Amino acid sequence: MNKHLLFCVSLLFICFSGNIFSQEEEKAKVDTLDANTIIIRAGNAKVDSAAVHEKKQEAKIAKRLYNDAIKEYSKLLKKDKGMFAPYYYIAKVHMKTKDYKEAIEYFTKAIIIDSTHDDAFRDRGIAEAALEKYSEAKKDFNIAISLNPNDPITYYQRGMLAEKGKDKQPAYEDYESALDLKPNYPDVLFRRGMLLTMYKQDYVLAIGDFNKVTDLDSAYYIAYFWKGKAYFLGGDFKSADKELTTFLHIDSSSVEAMIMRGAARLNYNDYSNSIRDFDEVLKIEPKNFIALTNRGLAKGMQKNITGGLEDLDLAIKIKYDYSPAYINRALVKYMNKDKKGGCADLKKADGLNNAKAYELLQKYCKSEVK
Repeated sequence: MNKHLLFCVSLLFICFSGNIFSQEEEKAKVDTLDANTIIIRAGNAKVDSAAVHEKKQEAKIAKRLYNDAIKEYSKLLKKDKGMFAPYYYIAKVHMKTKDYKEAIEYFTKAIIIDSTHDDAFRDRGIAEAALEKYSEAKKDFNIAISLNPNDPITYYQRGMLAEKGKDKQPAYEDYESALDLKPNYPDVLFRRGMLLTMYKQDYVLAIGDFNKVTDLDSAYYIAYFWKGKAYFLGGDFKSADKELTTFLHIDSSSVEAMIMRGAARLNYNDYSNSIRDFDEVLKIEPKNFIALTNRGLAKGMQKNITGGLEDLDLAIKIKYDYSPAYINRALVKYMNKDKKGGCADLKKADGLNNAKAYELLQKYCKSEVK
């Protein structure tokens, strides 16, 4: 905060909560995240384990502490309603319990008393964003930055807001500003890495960001998935396999990760393991046309023409306008010396505006193209 609070309120806050309202990242002393998420990050314990029960108990303790906090700050307000701090910290408690409407109300009361506190505007903006009041949130983040241009958290929050509005470049610039102020900020490095992957398509820099994230916090397991994705999109399929395998050791049920690892293995000719990945996907989602499309090609590459065509026929039956299925079926037919059938499928894919289909038509089917 950019102003000293009343001494008595500061003492109350320190004695009561320790670091419960750290400005760094809204991290409670007692972690009240969803139990299953916590357990996955802690080591993929079973859902019915004692660890889950322990986290639920901690959540109850946290709730009781939050209620006690509101009572204590409310006592101060009965003595003097002109104090900034009690309103602000009651709002922070409501943020912890995800009561964003109440949080906004109390942040607003605090701001009316003293409008020079950048963190009050920033935190109110976070609450507004949680309620999808994006224009109000953006205004508050802008005010917070004007009051304190050296707070990396506000740039991070405004960047995420810009991403929600699909404003990729402003989001990227805010992440850059946040990292200029705090270079080892895992959440911002992760978000910038995602934008480098999907928006800038600079996979080398993206991988650098994800490496920093996992170096700073090895439990930030989603970064392994995105690192694998960046390697995959950059064409380094073996490295993609390695990172996705690390991720799947933590979250073994991720369909997207299994499909991507299977596709990576398919691309470097590890057809058996590729098929195993797609088999696992189809156990979870029997009608996953992407897995069927890729497994069909992998089977074809293993000379299992019948099995490959069965998968591809089913993929097209499920999703008739999925052009990669026609391309893969064309390739399997071509391997089976069915050039006419292959070219017919390429024409269908070309009709679905698949650029690769046009290239293949020109290469293999010139005599069939009229």
